[in-house]
Amino acid sequence: QVEGGGQGGGGGARRRAWAREGMETSLRFDSARRQMVMHVRETFVSDDALALSFRGNIDTEAGAADAEVLLRKRLFSRLLTRVDVGAWYRTRGDEVRYFLGAKKKVGLASDGLTALEARASASVCPGTRQGEWAGRVQLTQKVFNFTEDQDLKLKAGYDLRERKFFAQVRENNWTLRADSTGYWGVAYDL
Repeated sequence: QVEGGGQGGGGGARRRAWAREGMETSLRFDSARRQMVMHVRETFVSDDALALSFRGNIDTEAGAADAEVLLRKRLFSRLLTRVDVGAWYRTRGDEVRYFLGAKKKVGLASDGLTALEARASASVCPGTRQGEWAGRVQLTQKVFNFTEDQDLKLKAGYDLRERKFFAQVRENNWTLRADSTGYWGVAYDL
């Protein structure tokens, strides 16, 4: 646990406690880039649901890197599963964006392994005032002990902005993604 800055130096100031969610590292290859990429992600979450994430990709052939830093406040409610409000900076394009995102998850089975999710987000670049939106609906199914020591997570849905269907199969370390445009990608978690 990492202690973050409090408010002022006085005796009664509350200090924000930060916890690491853990570094995620993977090797990725897809039909768009056609080269191996090392992907890294680290997230810190405070005790008051503030999340700071670092994500980056390193092209293993050229050595080029791109990254983004994301700071968001996670809000939870009865109506929506989660609402995120925040900002991010991307090195690709050298831009800052403010965003608002929402997620609603509804369990479809009493065991909690099958769910329907809806996600939506909107963002704006303050410099250009150019906005973007995204939305998707997906069905997820978890299969524990598919084989000995192997779990599966299946996901299929529709991307509203891109107007395409997508699917994903995730095993303990391997992930295979594909969509209706012919895109495919594979990732191996290190």
